[in-house]
Amino acid sequence: MICVPIVGPSMSKAQEQIASAPAVADILELRLDLIADPDINVLIDSASLPVIATCRSKIDGGQFKGPDEARIQLLRDAVRADYVDIEVSTPREHLQPFLEGTDPSKIILSYHDFSHTPEDFNPLYDAMCEMPGDIIKIVTYARDLSDNLKMFDLLKRAKEENQKLIGLCMGDLGEISRVLSPLFGGFLTFGSLETGQESAPGQMPAKTLKDIYRVNTVRSDFKIYGVIGNPVSKSQGYLVHNRAFEEQGSSDIYVSFRVDNVEKFFNEFKNFFSGLSVTMPAKEQIMPLLDRIDETAEKIGAVNTVVKEGADWVGYNTDCSGAISALEACTPLQDKNILILGSGGTAKAIGYGVKEKGGHLTVTYNKNKERGESLSRELGCDLVYARDAGTRPIDVLINCSPVGMSPNVNESPFLARDFKAGMVVFDSVYNPMETRLLREAKAAGCTVIPGSELFINQAARQFVLWTGQPAPTDIMREVLLEKLKG
Repeated sequence: MICVPIVGPSMSKAQEQIASAPAVADILELRLDLIADPDINVLIDSASLPVIATCRSKIDGGQFKGPDEARIQLLRDAVRADYVDIEVSTPREHLQPFLEGTDPSKIILSYHDFSHTPEDFNPLYDAMCEMPGDIIKIVTYARDLSDNLKMFDLLKRAKEENQKLIGLCMGDLGEISRVLSPLFGGFLTFGSLETGQESAPGQMPAKTLKDIYRVNTVRSDFKIYGVIGNPVSKSQGYLVHNRAFEEQGSSDIYVSFRVDNVEKFFNEFKNFFSGLSVTMPAKEQIMPLLDRIDETAEKIGAVNTVVKEGADWVGYNTDCSGAISALEACTPLQDKNILILGSGGTAKAIGYGVKEKGGHLTVTYNKNKERGESLSRELGCDLVYARDAGTRPIDVLINCSPVGMSPNVNESPFLARDFKAGMVVFDSVYNPMETRLLREAKAAGCTVIPGSELFINQAARQFVLWTGQPAPTDIMREVLLEKLKG
């Protein structure tokens, strides 16, 4: 189930939120500590969904400002709610009446830790199981991505013991628990009605949980895929891959892992996921950890896709084939003069593909001449200073630099005066969908290829490698373009 917190701050705002919530929620949480002068009966009567009444003190991460007796009285007044959430830290004399089971509400017995996640949940869980209550709720702050694994193990234990448990990790590093906890047997997860209406750190919109991650879908079995790197918050992989799984009738799911230490992550999580997308700066760091590397990825020196093949973890590079497919849809590359702006990993991957197709390649450098020289030696091609790029004969121009990427949308890596009608111009940047480079190229009569084509082609190839099934490429493209258009 998806629970949407009603956060006010006024009665009128709370009632507006209650009216809007059924589009994305299965259950509501009335955060009475966040609503000024709440009229509990009016709020409950406004709701068409089941209601959890919560009033949290500051020590437990809430905002209730009065004495604890007044907070407890608010919860006592909320016995018409389907559930009352009360902290296990509540003084025993206040807690006991709720646990005696004389009220119509079911009791959620809660524990929150906004500082960290303990090494071992079991002593806390065992103690809470000994107390009366209908549902246990344990929510901690993730200081490390592996804290989520501890929570998932606890959820699995509770499921085996038929104990209803809400188990989540807060914070950016706990985001995957908000997606996956229902899949591991969690009673519910929390999602905000809108961005900016979160009741706890790391909460994502309920619409994302419902429509993209499909957390309410019944799954007897599923595989977990995801993207690793840092940052990953701007990656659109979760959109296209989850939509592809849905289109194919698959129960599999794709999440984002913000990873700083690739080796630590791989060792801790390799029995958890079935495949990975790999973004910067992990494309090279992941390679020594794998059992085998595909020949193309080996030559490029970067892996953007990890696949479990039998007992082996195998690395591939789909950036290369994704870019070449996009280019060859517009022009053959054999004997064409092809200039790549940039000398990083993307330039290397695409440059390798261009050379394989018989193109006459030139790469550029800007601030880092040494890196440019290294790449030109590796690819066996010419090197030119970026400012002089327009003096070269160019049939195909490929931008592999980040120039023009959001938020720096008014920048371009190439002078508009140097475009020539008939050139093919390909920008690996896909956010924004139409960069300044592409706008100016189009105005000059060039054929343009947006970076979304590279992204979709490489993602579709990943899907095939993971599943062995054809990718629903048109559907993947549709969902990406819809997102980029805003």
